[in-house]
Amino acid sequence: MTMIKYQHVDRIDSDNTDGLLDGTCHIYPKMDGSNMCAYLEDGKVCTMSRNRVIEVPEPFARFVEGNPGIGELLRAFPGLRLYGEWMVPHTIRSYVGETWNRWFVFDVTAEDGDAAYAYELDGERRVLEVAGRTYIPYEEYEPILRSYGIDSIPPIAIVENPTMEVLGRMADEDATFMMAEGSGEGIVVKRYDFVNRYGRTEWAKVINSEYSRKRIVRCNRGEGTIERDITDRYVTPDLVSKECAKIVEATGTDSGIQGRLLSTVYHCLVTEFMWDAVKRFGNPTVDFKALRRECDIAVKEARPEIFGLRLV
Repeated sequence: MTMIKYQHVDRIDSDNTDGLLDGTCHIYPKMDGSNMCAYLEDGKVCTMSRNRVIEVPEPFARFVEGNPGIGELLRAFPGLRLYGEWMVPHTIRSYVGETWNRWFVFDVTAEDGDAAYAYELDGERRVLEVAGRTYIPYEEYEPILRSYGIDSIPPIAIVENPTMEVLGRMADEDATFMMAEGSGEGIVVKRYDFVNRYGRTEWAKVINSEYSRKRIVRCNRGEGTIERDITDRYVTPDLVSKECAKIVEATGTDSGIQGRLLSTVYHCLVTEFMWDAVKRFGNPTVDFKALRRECDIAVKEARPEIFGLRLV
């Protein structure tokens, strides 16, 4: 087994997740940590972040080394991978104290589609049948994880054909797992029998509207700066939507275009509007790093849905 990156969790309104809500959906709290994975390769327990293999002395690798149940499970169920949230502080700091420096599994995947794992749980002999599946449902993996002392993220609810209104309320009010107060980052929607039009299993996210605001303004925007004045005048919602439409037409999708949209709008701002800004604002001194930051914020405010954000 080699390093396999975890899938991108797309926006709920993306064409990649079209049809996801047409069935029995598991709704999970989306925790604000770091995506980490544990797996077995040539009999050795390996660890990886979202993008690379990591080893001791990195904190998560050391955590796995110090929790033998993880390795015991992987050796008992060769071919399974554990993906989870390594809880270190990011934007949200209001988790209960015992949340930090723990790992909460949110998905278990199988590499061998024909595998059948015999195991014993609570004195009862059981079999975990993979049967062509990649993602193992929560109800099947959670008792196994628990028996090895491994934490997991429980669903908020299991809902038949959830509506966007219901999901928005859950994201804003019900993502309270391990929270000392308030609701967390949002929710993730999964349907274990879902395959999209492209033949892929995809999950979707709905972001808490308050968290969305924090993500947009977390750069500590200054009041009355020349960079903000320039951005407010030229980076309009119409400009952002126009450039977004061009990118969607060129790529055939509105999924995964966030970075391109940010760069394109900033390029427009610098190449098309700066001469007018020089004349209008009287030869100002401009910090272009701050200008880029303000431009990115304006783009996200104009089209929050492209970035998986919600402003209400």
